[in-house]
Amino acid sequence: MEGQAKPTRRSKVTGLQDAARLARGALEERPELCLGGLFKQSRPVALVRALLAAGADGLHVYSSPGAGYDVDLMIAAGAVAQVFIPGVTLENRLCPNFRRAVEAGQVTAHALDALTVVGGLMASAHGVPFQPIDALRGSDVLKHNPLLHEIDCPFSGRRIHAVGPIRPRVTFLHAQEADRWGNLRHLSTMVYADQLMARASDMVIASVDRIVPDEVVLDDPSRVTVPSNYVDAVVEVPYGAHPTASFPNYAMDEEHIDAYADLGDAARTGDSTGLDAYITRHLTEPKNQSDYIEAVGGTGYFAVLEAEARNE
Repeated sequence: MEGQAKPTRRSKVTGLQDAARLARGALEERPELCLGGLFKQSRPVALVRALLAAGADGLHVYSSPGAGYDVDLMIAAGAVAQVFIPGVTLENRLCPNFRRAVEAGQVTAHALDALTVVGGLMASAHGVPFQPIDALRGSDVLKHNPLLHEIDCPFSGRRIHAVGPIRPRVTFLHAQEADRWGNLRHLSTMVYADQLMARASDMVIASVDRIVPDEVVLDDPSRVTVPSNYVDAVVEVPYGAHPTASFPNYAMDEEHIDAYADLGDAARTGDSTGLDAYITRHLTEPKNQSDYIEAVGGTGYFAVLEAEARNE
C-alpha cells in the first residue's frame, strides 16, 4: 500500500552462545532435541557443547537413525533423560557413557528402528496424524517400541502399524555453508535426514563452516539443501562438527574419538578422573570456539584434518 514501509529481511546469523540460549529457552518448554548428521559425519557438536554449557538438562534426544559421540558427550555431562535413536555407537566400538547410563538406569533408551524415526519425522513434516509402517511384522521391536501403534488399514482391512508425528522442539544441524539469510548448503552426501528434520521441527538452528556471500547462493540456487524458511538461526563455527567430519572441509578425528572412548570406558569401570578432566578441558573451560580449537591442539592440528579430507 502507498506510504506503507516495506518489510525488511532479517539476517539469521547469530553467535554460538546466543544460539544456545535460544535453544535452551525453547527446550525448557518441551525438551525434545533432534540432532542432524549421521554417525561421525556432520554432527552439530559445537552447538551441543554450547547447549551443555548453557545448562540444559532432562533432554529427550532424537537424531537421524545413527548417532554417536555427541549424544554420548551429552550423557556424560548429565543432560539426557531419554534417548529415541535406533543406533548410538562409535561404529568401531560402543559409546561408553551411553552404555553406562542405560545399564545404571540413569537414561532410558527406547528400542526404536530407523523406519519408526523416519516415519515419525515424515508425519510431522507432511502435517499428517500418522505415517503407516508395514515392514515390521514379525519383529520383536514391536514389543518395545513406544511410538508404534497397530491400526486397521482402511483399504485392505489388514492390521498394520503406524507412528505418530515426531516433532522436535529444537533441531541442531551442521552444514558446510550458508548465506546470512539461513539458506543451507550441504556439500557432503549426508543430506536427506537433515532435510526431513528441518521440515519436521518447531525450531532449527544450524552451524556452518562458513557464511558465504549472497551471490554464491544466487548463482546456483539448486545447491541449497535446506531453504531459509525452515531455519531460525545460523552460526558460523569453524570446525563446528569436530571431532566428527565435515566433508569436504575436514575429516573425522578418529584419534580424538578413540581417546575420549577410552576415558569413558575407564569411567564405566570406576575411574572417572580422565573423563572428568576431558569434560573440563573441552566443555567447561572453553568460552568460545577459539578456546576449544586451542584445547584440541590449535589450528595446526586441524590443518592435518583438512589435508586428510583432501586425501593429501
